[in-house]
Amino acid sequence: MGIFPFLKKNKAVILSMMLFSFGIALIMLLLPNEKKFEYEYQQNKVWFHDDLYAPFSFSIDKTEEEISKQRDSVMQKFSPCYNYDSTVYKRVTDTIFSRYTLLLGHFVPDSINDYHSLMKSQGLVEFERLLHTIYDFGIIDVQKPYKTLLVAKSGQYMRFSIHSIRTLPEAHGDLMQKIPERFDSTQRAKFKEIIYTALVPNTLYDDAASSQRKAELLSAVSEKYGFVGEGTRIISRGSVVTEKDKKVLDSLKKEYESGNVTFDGKLAILGGQFILILVAFFVLILLIHYSDPDVFKSVKYSFFIVSVVVLFIAMATATLKFNHVSIYLIPYVALPILIKNFMNERVALFVHVVTMLIIGFIAPNPFDFTFLQISVGVIAVYSLGNHYQRSFLFWTAIISFVSYTVIYFGLSLVKLGGLGDIEWTQLLWFLASCVLLLTTYLLIFIFEKIFRFPSDITLFELSDTSRGLLRELSDKAPGTFQHSLQVANFVEVALREIGGNELLGRIGGLYHDVGKLKNPAFFVENQTFKENPHDNLPPEKSAQIIIDHVVYGKELARKHGLPAALEQIIYGHHGNSKTAFFLDKYKKMHPGEPVDETIFQYPTSKVVNRELAVIMLADGVEAASRSMHLETREQIEALVEKVIGNLIQSKQLEFADITLKDLDVVKGVFVEKLINLYHARIPYPETKQTEEPENE
Repeated sequence: MGIFPFLKKNKAVILSMMLFSFGIALIMLLLPNEKKFEYEYQQNKVWFHDDLYAPFSFSIDKTEEEISKQRDSVMQKFSPCYNYDSTVYKRVTDTIFSRYTLLLGHFVPDSINDYHSLMKSQGLVEFERLLHTIYDFGIIDVQKPYKTLLVAKSGQYMRFSIHSIRTLPEAHGDLMQKIPERFDSTQRAKFKEIIYTALVPNTLYDDAASSQRKAELLSAVSEKYGFVGEGTRIISRGSVVTEKDKKVLDSLKKEYESGNVTFDGKLAILGGQFILILVAFFVLILLIHYSDPDVFKSVKYSFFIVSVVVLFIAMATATLKFNHVSIYLIPYVALPILIKNFMNERVALFVHVVTMLIIGFIAPNPFDFTFLQISVGVIAVYSLGNHYQRSFLFWTAIISFVSYTVIYFGLSLVKLGGLGDIEWTQLLWFLASCVLLLTTYLLIFIFEKIFRFPSDITLFELSDTSRGLLRELSDKAPGTFQHSLQVANFVEVALREIGGNELLGRIGGLYHDVGKLKNPAFFVENQTFKENPHDNLPPEKSAQIIIDHVVYGKELARKHGLPAALEQIIYGHHGNSKTAFFLDKYKKMHPGEPVDETIFQYPTSKVVNRELAVIMLADGVEAASRSMHLETREQIEALVEKVIGNLIQSKQLEFADITLKDLDVVKGVFVEKLINLYHARIPYPETKQTEEPENE
């Protein structure tokens, strides 16, 4: 075989491999180009590596929690700074005097010409004394949540308790209590107005001084515990990693991974990433090929797998750019559920496992992450099972959260030796991830529209016989509808036995003859005791009416937005076979004349995929069984053998993804289904009793 025929024959496989290569390149662009610390360790666990010596000098970092606690402790001693303005009191008393003489002048004797005399003449001595005291301590403009504050008076800071200094509302309230009882309501109201108008703060917040003082206090908080010199032994082989050891190792890891990487180092990292991702994809390709080799014959399926893998890796790397977002926020469980809805459980789990291994390269605590995600993904897929109702996804989300929690507790017990130091906030990230899992059906819808894949959910919804095309088929062509139901049952059981997409096969069986809605009376299963309309037509016209049901069915499929896979089944379930009855009739009516057999031939190609092949077989067997009187197993076996044998002899199955062994299994399934359908009797050995029981 030459190179060009080889390329043409394996075009889809070659394109699929190119897509996987493109996926590797995209993933390499997404992964951070940084060094990874080579040692794995856990507190309270034995250090199984060789003795570790410091490769360079580094400082021991405190944890964020420890730094935060120390800063909080320091800030408890912090006092905000204020500036005291001694001139404000004089302005306030002048305002009170002028406003009082203006609003309440008829109560003031003509001899009164200053504030002190006014207060004395109006019986407001206690008010005057309290106002002086208040302004002596100060009225602040901005209240801060601290117990003490520093007030700058005469160039020196003096510390005051927050309780000895008033805010403006507090000063108003205290001074109102000193209004004499003898004031009538009008006089009282006007004096209150004077107080509200005159009072202003005299102790003003100094933001610059406060910020400087706060910075000085916080600068005293060290973010380091100490220093480790180059060559110092950090931990010995066989030692248990203590809390102190872990802090030193964490600091070394942080310093190592954040260090500057040379150009040669970056090339080395890229080379290592390429090798690891290449191996991961190679393993994925082997697993998929072993499980479902037809995947690589479809460029769309390969593109779909690569797209999903790249999408989830991109989301995982995006979380690393935000300090306050956990990598566990991403609903990784959605990945196998998404794949399963378009393919099968094994491929879904293979893709999930390999994707989680790749993300594990960049995840903190890689073992914990990978073990968690793979375990919960497997549990989620099998908890969802073959349930296609949307409500089951809610229960899958709950099961996933419980699984996350249980596994996380187990890992914490192993690592920490108890639950005392467990990070409970991690459960919130698991919960958020499981809530986001509920958006999986949105992803399924998007990918279904992009790739025109028939998802399990869509196929399940299309199985509803009470609406849409199936309802119309039931009403207008009841015989075809019953035939389709039986074909669907045959196909589902057969595909379950030989392996295949049972749901697609069943739904394909239900819809394969919807094209007969155009002329239902011209198909034998819909004819009653009336005259056969074909008796009055030439055979070539009858053949065209029969053949037209696949063409019209394809039009209906597109009109009603059926998935491409169903459209293929509707249009191709007869392959390129001929309407033999009308061809023979034509030959008998025109003996010796040349015959254009393409007039009697279906316009499609021979079947290729397994589901379509089984539908073709079931369609032929079920239709033939309706035209015969079947009483014994031998008759049924002969019928099934004849129909399938004719299809093999006409080479309709030569390109189909089905083996002779599969065909034997399919024959057995069809025989048993027909026996159950027609209650055929299997002869028993003769006995003296010749009469059959009535209930047999």
